[in-house]
Amino acid sequence: MKIIIALLLLLTGLFSVPAKGDTNEVRLLCLNIGKADCLLLFYQDTCWLIDTGYEANYNALKTAIEAYHIDHFDGVFLSHCHEDHYGGLMSLARSSVPVNAWYASETWFDVKKGKHPAVLAAKERGEDCTWLSDGDVIPVGTDASFTVLGPLSVNMENENNNSLVLHFSSPAGSILLCGDMKEDEEMELLADGRIRPCTLVKAGHHGDNHSLTKPFLAASHPEAAVISTSTAEEPDTPSPTTLKRLKAAGCATYVTQDYHDAILFTLSNGKVSQVQDVEWNGVPSRIDGITLDIDCYLDTVTLRNTADTSADLNGYILYSTKGDETLLLEGPVLGSGESWVIGSRHALGPVDQTWDEKSVWSDKKRDVGILYDPWGRPIAVADNGIED
Repeated sequence: MKIIIALLLLLTGLFSVPAKGDTNEVRLLCLNIGKADCLLLFYQDTCWLIDTGYEANYNALKTAIEAYHIDHFDGVFLSHCHEDHYGGLMSLARSSVPVNAWYASETWFDVKKGKHPAVLAAKERGEDCTWLSDGDVIPVGTDASFTVLGPLSVNMENENNNSLVLHFSSPAGSILLCGDMKEDEEMELLADGRIRPCTLVKAGHHGDNHSLTKPFLAASHPEAAVISTSTAEEPDTPSPTTLKRLKAAGCATYVTQDYHDAILFTLSNGKVSQVQDVEWNGVPSRIDGITLDIDCYLDTVTLRNTADTSADLNGYILYSTKGDETLLLEGPVLGSGESWVIGSRHALGPVDQTWDEKSVWSDKKRDVGILYDPWGRPIAVADNGIED
């Protein structure tokens, strides 16, 4: 899919985080992890994490932490209680990376407080979660801050509309972080006068048709927008209608799936001064030619190598989105044209590896299988052929 390129510089390669204290530029790193959110914000000598993607995405976050030599997070924000935003929280909590504070919105539904993902992550370290509400301000460095804009009320129908909405403001520029906010929450914030202009907006709900409405774009007036998604995983994202709205608003648009491993935005003097296509150094190139074929009635998935060269898939991770289940692959090295069949304990027919679950693939609702490499990069995606 084409992206809209404004007068911004596009470079390829891995760029190190600036040395502590030597710049007042803002940098936002948006990982390409499919239809999931994981963003790292750097300003002065601080580093902040907004969401962690699925559990199976944690290796991507770990790769970013190592590549950018991150020795701590000043804060970790969870936008809302969906797996594609909180899945890696527990793995982070069990890592050796210090976290100064765990943040989440005080507004959510359908999850008991003691089971809230941010509470569980903080508890893993014997710490507490800090609950945020509209109007709260978190200082950043010497002259910047996060301001909580919403949610203003609890939405009992759609957890996406309980998303924590943050406005990061600094002399270098501002960023509006929308979580999975859809038009209901947008309209509520607009009616209350909460939305303010920004330099860069992180689109709500992966850029679907119910995000970034015309009134919202008119009020926020962003120079650029970034959408974290994968069309293969969620076919209606990014929505062509949403992309048209962004174009009409004169907003340059970037979609994570169109880049290698991440997009790095640099803000300075109130503008987006640089956009970089990040490809990790020191890790193998992505394997091409692997396909997935899910049979939800046999409860199997077949991995096939369609490339001319062999593919070593040992240590790769297979993920089922509907069941929120992961499997570590054990040993398959597939020659050209070879396949590897994985099935649950009750799978029908022979399998090469057993997924130790009673059942894996839904036969009633759309289920998506994603294969990740050991560095957290999505390699292959397929669904079970059922439309929601």
